[in-house]
Amino acid sequence: MKKLTLAATILASLSLAACSSNQGLERIDSDFASLDNDSDGYISKVEADDDNIWQHFSNIDTNMDNEISRKEFNTYMKLNNGKVASDSEVSESAFKAEIAKFDKIESSFASLDNDSNGYISVVEGNDDDISNHFGYMDKNQDKRISKREFMGYIKKYGNAVAEDDALEAFKSNK
Repeated sequence: MKKLTLAATILASLSLAACSSNQGLERIDSDFASLDNDSDGYISKVEADDDNIWQHFSNIDTNMDNEISRKEFNTYMKLNNGKVASDSEVSESAFKAEIAKFDKIESSFASLDNDSNGYISVVEGNDDDISNHFGYMDKNQDKRISKREFMGYIKKYGNAVAEDDALEAFKSNK
């Protein structure tokens, strides 16, 4: 009886370990920007369809809106560090290296807010100098950027992400 109990305990432990790991899932070897083909700040199911992120999609899309926000992506990568992601993919230095590749934001908030409603929409943000930054700025994931989100992003990253009118507008708003 003791041998049967011991065998059952070992089997249960092995089963639990197998279920809790991401064994069998491919590593995510693409960064968010390369997966976000239309640069709207979200990875849709269509964009994920032909990449190794597809098998992770339902785990990453925690709010089940059928798209992955940058926040959901980064959270998943951090939680699964070493399993589906490496340290460099989730570190702050990797993030800074990624945004350094983007064109700097040159335009002020007012000039990007074409309809003057107090927000930059995805369509308005489709301007070359802001499109890659859109998902980083959209903190509340409402697919629009408020002036507060815009200024907070520039305040946090400064001349690493902004120049010209955008940086001047920030400095004059202090």
